[in-house]
Amino acid sequence: MGKSKIGTLLMSCTMMLLCVATIVGGTFALWSDSAKVENHLTAGTLKVKFERISLIKTYLDTETGYLVTTNPDTTVVDFTNTNTAQTNAFGIANNEKIVPGSSYQAKFKLTNNGDVAFNYDVIIKLTSGDVDLAKQIKIYLDDIDMGTLDTFAVDGKAIILAQTMAKNDLAKEFTIKVEFIHADANNDAQNKEVKFDLLVNATQKTNV
Repeated sequence: MGKSKIGTLLMSCTMMLLCVATIVGGTFALWSDSAKVENHLTAGTLKVKFERISLIKTYLDTETGYLVTTNPDTTVVDFTNTNTAQTNAFGIANNEKIVPGSSYQAKFKLTNNGDVAFNYDVIIKLTSGDVDLAKQIKIYLDDIDMGTLDTFAVDGKAIILAQTMAKNDLAKEFTIKVEFIHADANNDAQNKEVKFDLLVNATQKTNV
C-alpha cells in the first residue's frame, strides 16, 4: 500500500514535469528569424558657386586723364575659390581713382553645386567711408536703379536680389553696375573714399 502511494506520487511529479517541459518547450518552439539591414546615412551639401563671367569698366586713364571704356572681359573669376576671396569683384585696383562718369559693370553667375534647394540673397553693404561720396555712387541691378550706395547700410536695405534655386535649376545670371554719377555735389566727394561689400547668402529651402 505504501509502495503504491509512492508510485502514484512519483507518477504525478513526472506528469507535472512533463507539463512544465511542454510549456517551456512550446515557448521556444515558436518560429523565429532574423535579418540584418545595414543603414548608411550621408548628409547632403549646400554648395553655392559664385563667378564673375564678364566685366566692363569705364575708368580714368592716368596717362591721358580721359575716361576709357574697355571691351567686355570674359575671363571667368571664381569667387567661391579661397584664392580669389579678396579679389575686387568689379576689377577696381587698390590705388585706382574714380571720377564722375566712372562705372564698373560686372556680370555674375550663381550655380547650385550641392544637393539641396536654397534661398539666396545678393547683398550690397556699405561698410565704411564718406557719405558725400556714397551719395553719388549709384547701384544698378540688370539696368534697374537700386539707389545710391549710402542707402545700402546694415538696415534692411542691403538686399538687392532675393530668389530661390532648386538643385536642378540652371545657373542664374545677373549684372551689377556701380557708377559715379554726375551731380551738383561732385566737388564735395573729391579725395573721399568708401568701402562696400558684395555678399551672397544662401540658406536651405525645405519646401516647394
